Amino acid sequence: MSQESLIPVTILTGFLGAGKTTLLNKLLHDMPNEKAAVIINEFGDTSIDSQLVIRTKEEIVEINSGCICCNVRGDLISLLTDLMKQEEKVDRIVIETTGMANPAPVIQTFLIDEQMADTFEIDSVITMVDAKHIKLHLQEEEPEQQIAFADILLVNKTDLITEDERKQLEAQLTHMNPNAQQFYTTYGNIDTKELIEKKSFDLDYALNIDPELLTETHHHHHNHHVTSFVFQDDRPLDLDKVNKWFAYLVRIKGESLYRYKGVLSIKQMEQKVVFQGVHMLFAGTEGDVWTKDEKRKSEVVIIGKHLDHQELEKGFQYCLA
Repeated sequence: MSQESLIPVTILTGFLGAGKTTLLNKLLHDMPNEKAAVIINEFGDTSIDSQLVIRTKEEIVEINSGCICCNVRGDLISLLTDLMKQEEKVDRIVIETTGMANPAPVIQTFLIDEQMADTFEIDSVITMVDAKHIKLHLQEEEPEQQIAFADILLVNKTDLITEDERKQLEAQLTHMNPNAQQFYTTYGNIDTKELIEKKSFDLDYALNIDPELLTETHHHHHNHHVTSFVFQDDRPLDLDKVNKWFAYLVRIKGESLYRYKGVLSIKQMEQKVVFQGVHMLFAGTEGDVWTKDEKRKSEVVIIGKHLDHQELEKGFQYCLA
């Protein structure tokens, strides 16, 4: 394939709860004339994100069997190969990685595999940074790598920090990655033209960060203190009990909760309740009405550090009506 006909790939990464799905929705909304294949990866055994992504003309593909930078890389190549065989040409690939992903192996997929390199071209690696909470995680491997490999840093939730904190964060990010262009936003609100078709990915810079990027023996290890738990139940939940449980989680366990999100079936409501949280920031909203042919169930994903599965399981069961 000639350089002009290579299919551009946008890699969207960032630590848990930075706002990647919000930005993904904006990107898809702003590209109505493009057929984009969207690949969403979740850390854990289930995906809530696909329920939060708007449906337009994109093809949404989920990978739930693990981190995209680890055991599912073969799945990613297989998936992309299948997309290439489709009759209708794909204009763009957008990959939203799990918040626990080191982007290096994802980048590597498009550089080492000959078929991938002949078909796709990395347009940009966008890392979303949670302005409010990133300082709690900068000593951990994953967010550090995500920031280092980015060519665009989208610093989100800037309404939650002071001007002095913003200046300190800007200096720190510049020190960590002087190559990346920085944008400061709330709710991922940015002109899509600043992110798409920029061809801002710089392989030479990436190789400076990781000289072994183009070798097959690339290793990545997760922080084993971080775990992911999924709770599901077909029985309805009681609204008052749910409110009490989440109040407890946010107040007592907030510092340990990197990301929690889900869809709830509440006995007193005909609408789904969709919630998302990061540390002590929590937001719940009413979603669509449950349809008659839709199986009502609650699904909760909690990702965090030093979590007690039995305690969380007991809390979820307490919420049953």
